[in-house]
Amino acid sequence: MAGDVKRARRGVRGPNAERRQSTHDKILAAAVRCLNDVGYAQTSTVRVAAEADVARGSLLHQFPTRIDLILVVADHALNAQRSFIRDELAKLPAGRERYIGSVDVTWQAFQQPESRALLEIIIATRHDPELEARSPDFAQRFEAGRSRSAHRFAEASGLSVDPDEAAAERRLILVALRGLAVETMLNGLEADAGDVIALLRRTRALFYDSHRAADEPR
Repeated sequence: MAGDVKRARRGVRGPNAERRQSTHDKILAAAVRCLNDVGYAQTSTVRVAAEADVARGSLLHQFPTRIDLILVVADHALNAQRSFIRDELAKLPAGRERYIGSVDVTWQAFQQPESRALLEIIIATRHDPELEARSPDFAQRFEAGRSRSAHRFAEASGLSVDPDEAAAERRLILVALRGLAVETMLNGLEADAGDVIALLRRTRALFYDSHRAADEPR
């Protein structure tokens, strides 16, 4: 009892909350693996519970339906993707090199298990009416976040560009890379992606050089 009081005063979670979070994390990791290994259609709550080595009742306590689970996995995967990109971009010199290098970093992010799981979910919205009905909020948040971050990144990189144009250019890069990711998921030819990546780098370099702020060095 005394230990629980001390934890509460320090804002530290008790053992029940810690176990719940641990189970939650195991379930999400297992769902990502299932989506990668067997695809959306075969990723059931039964399969995920078995993969996570937790009782199905424990899974359903946190995620009452399969769609509830999938939507949380989508958020988890998107956050993981964003974190990967942010951390890798921070390793590149600010300015032109980072702006152009974001093509390679984004492509690397799309090769991560979480991003592949997210692609499975995005594609599945065309074939699962319930998922499609419940995913607009996620799609709107995804689009809004992308537009805001595109303009911030362009400005931080030394560009003078209209927010809508920055968002459109970022969308072009993302759509091309996502399409390439889907293609390589289907045919397994990641090694053949180099020419497309190089072309996208040149496209981003041209955009950068044509929108460079007057006081920004080349």
